Amino acid sequence: MSLRNLSSEKLSEDKLFSELRGNTLSVYWYFLTRRRNPIGVREVQRALHFSSSSTADYHLKKLIGFGLIDKNSFGNYKVKRVVKVGIISAFLFVGRFVFPKHLIYSIINSVMILLFLLSFAEKSLIVFVALLPGILATVIFWYETLTVWKRKPWRATISKNSNKRSKV
Repeated sequence: MSLRNLSSEKLSEDKLFSELRGNTLSVYWYFLTRRRNPIGVREVQRALHFSSSSTADYHLKKLIGFGLIDKNSFGNYKVKRVVKVGIISAFLFVGRFVFPKHLIYSIINSVMILLFLLSFAEKSLIVFVALLPGILATVIFWYETLTVWKRKPWRATISKNSNKRSKV
């Protein structure tokens, strides 16, 4: 790959990072969580509680302009390219499931500490001191997991039956 292609890729990622925000990010998030199925304008409008289909269409056209989604001959849209920019880079997408990357570390550290406590019957000060760095790391991982979870574009996760309006 040439230097020119690398710099244009970097430039496009920088542009995406600055442009992929708010409702457009929510629309892209919605697509990432429903990657396998083509999605229509009305579905996006209903799922994200937009006041009109033209609002959904505006954000879909913006995502097409970024090269992130494609429109098929039936007028439905599908993910073309997955980019990990901004808050999206902090999450793992496995099918329709989305979870923060830190969740894996949080669970592993928590299990390791519990197994350590169960394997050592004596509860002495030395055991506690030995566990202190692990406990601190686990607390930090859980804090980061919750912080990232709160920052996700939550609007796209509202159920279809919900009548609540979001403030994004």
